Amino acid sequence: MPTYAVNNPQTYDLMELQGKAETPMVVIEYLSGKSSEVLSNEVYASREKVLSLLDFDVRKRKMSMVETFGIESYAQQYVANQIVAQDENAAVVLTDGRRRTLSQVDCDAVFTTTMSSNFPTAVAESIILNRAKIPVILGGIHVSTSPNDVDNYVRQHVPHPDLVSHVVGAGDSRVIKQILQDLQRNELQHEYTGNVSTEDGVWGNSRIEQMERMKMDLLTRIPIFGKRVRDKMSICPVSPFVGCPYSCDFCSIGGLDKDRRRQQARDPDDFVAELQWLQQRGERFFFFLPDNLLLGGKKLDEMLDKIIDSNLNINFFAQISIEVADKPELLEKMRRVGATHFFIGFESLNLENLRHVGKNCVGAIERSGGNVREYYLEKIRKIQDHGISIHGAFIVGLPHDFFNGFDDHTGIEIAEFCAKNHIGLQCTALTDLPGSRQFARSIEVGTHLFGKPGSMDYLTGLCLTDLTESNRVPPESLHNSPLVVTYIGYDAIKRVGSTKNALRSATYMAAKALQHPIGSNSRSRMDRLLIDPALAFGSQLVVSQFKDHGDGIVYSSNGRKGAFQRLYESEINPEVRQMFANVAT
Repeated sequence: MPTYAVNNPQTYDLMELQGKAETPMVVIEYLSGKSSEVLSNEVYASREKVLSLLDFDVRKRKMSMVETFGIESYAQQYVANQIVAQDENAAVVLTDGRRRTLSQVDCDAVFTTTMSSNFPTAVAESIILNRAKIPVILGGIHVSTSPNDVDNYVRQHVPHPDLVSHVVGAGDSRVIKQILQDLQRNELQHEYTGNVSTEDGVWGNSRIEQMERMKMDLLTRIPIFGKRVRDKMSICPVSPFVGCPYSCDFCSIGGLDKDRRRQQARDPDDFVAELQWLQQRGERFFFFLPDNLLLGGKKLDEMLDKIIDSNLNINFFAQISIEVADKPELLEKMRRVGATHFFIGFESLNLENLRHVGKNCVGAIERSGGNVREYYLEKIRKIQDHGISIHGAFIVGLPHDFFNGFDDHTGIEIAEFCAKNHIGLQCTALTDLPGSRQFARSIEVGTHLFGKPGSMDYLTGLCLTDLTESNRVPPESLHNSPLVVTYIGYDAIKRVGSTKNALRSATYMAAKALQHPIGSNSRSRMDRLLIDPALAFGSQLVVSQFKDHGDGIVYSSNGRKGAFQRLYESEINPEVRQMFANVAT
C-alpha cells in the first residue's frame, strides 16, 4: 500500500542569511544546524542521516496569526482527501515540520503546499528528500504564481531533478489522479496544471493520519472557564466556495488571470453534509475560508438556509468585506447560523491610501459624504449589534502614512480607532507578494529590497511575505525606512492589545453576544448564556495577544537578531538612527 506525506511547511526567519547565502545548501545548514556535506558527497550517505537534516530548529520559526488562532491548513487537508479518493489503496500522513516532521514518516512521495513565506522551507526540504530519492510534488499559491522558482532553487540543486514536479493552479481530482498514476509508472511530469479549486465529496476519509490539533493556549487567560474553552476548541477550516473578482495591486491572487480566480462553488448539500460529518466527530468551531464570504451571493443564501434547516450547532469565523453591514437580512441569517467573528480588511483610514491599493469601497465612501472613519464606524456598529465581533486588518507603509515621532504616527491613529470601537487589530506592512502587480512594478523600478527572482537574497527574503515586515522601499513620508514601518505596525498592535483595551473590547463583545444570541433551534440555554458570550470574549482576547508573538519578531531572542536590531544596523538615515537608538536595544 503506497503512503504519501502531505506537507505544509513552517515559515522560518531567514533574514540573517541576507547577503551570505550562495546556494540553498546554506539555508539547509542554517535550519538544521548540521553540515549539508552529506547532500554533496559522491557516495550516498545513509538515508537516515540524510533525512535527519529535516529536523529543523523550531526556535527559528515565525509564528503567524493563523497559528495563533489554531487554524489548520485547508489546502493540506484537501490534497490529502484528493489522494485517498483517487487511490483506494493509498494512505496519507500529514506533516508540518513541528507536530510531525518528514523525517518521522516512511513515505513513497511528498506533496507540499506552499505560500511565498514558507517556500524557502519547502526548497530546503525538497533538496533533502531528493537526496534520499523521494519524489516531491510542489504546489500552492507561490508555485502557481512563480513556477520558475522551482527550477531556480530546487531542480538546479538536486541529483535527481526528474523526481521534482510542480502543480500550477489547483490540485483538482484530475491532476491528482494523473500524478498518482505517473508516480506508479516512475514517469513524474515536470509540471501539471489544475483548474478546479473546490469539488464536491472531497472530504471525510479515515485513511488520513491526522496531526494533533493546534490549540489556542491564549484562551487560558480567560478567567474561570478559559482552560475549558481551550481544551474543547479547535477551529476547523472548511470552504463552501473559492474565488475573488477583485484585482488589488498588493494581492498575489489578484495577479492571477480571471479564469484562475473565478468563483467556484460546491453544492450546498455537499457542504452541509461535510459540516455534519465533522460535527459528529466533535468539531463545532469552523473557519469559512473564502477570501470574502459575501461574494457567495445566492449560493451563500442557499448554504445558510440549509444549515438553518439542519441539526447543526456551530460557531463560525469568516473573512468578509465591510459591505455586509448593508445587508441586514443576510447579517441576521449569518448570526442565526453561528457567525461569531469576522476578519475585515479595512486597510487604511486615509481615502487616498484606499484609492492607492484599489479598495472597492472608495466610491461608496465618496458618495456617503463622510470620511473613512465615519463610513467604517457606521458599519462596524451594525455588525457588532448582531453579536459578531470584528478583527480589523490594516496595512502600514502606504504612500499617505506618516511618522512625525513616537507620539504622532499613523499607527496611533489606527490603534485609537480600533480600541475606541472595540475591534481587534492585525496590522501588517505593505509587502511585495510574488505574483502581484505591485511586486512586478517594484522589481521593475528597483523598490524591492531583497534581490530579484533567481537570487538567494530573494529566496531568503520571502520569509517576510508573512506580512510582518516590509520588503520594499517605504515612501518619503516614512523616511524611506523599513524600520519606521515596522515600528508603526508593532506600536499599533501593542496599543490595541494592551490588557486594558483587550479586556474592554472583550467585555463589550461578550455583552453584545448575550444581547443577540445565535438563533439556531438546536442551541441550548448554556450555549446562549455561556458559550456564545465566552467565544465573543475569547476571540477579542486571542486577537489582542498576537502582540506577544510580535515581541519575538521585533526583539532579539534565542541568539538571533530581531527586526528592530537588524533594521537599525542597516538604517542609513542618521536622523532615524538617532531616533531609534533606544528602541533597537
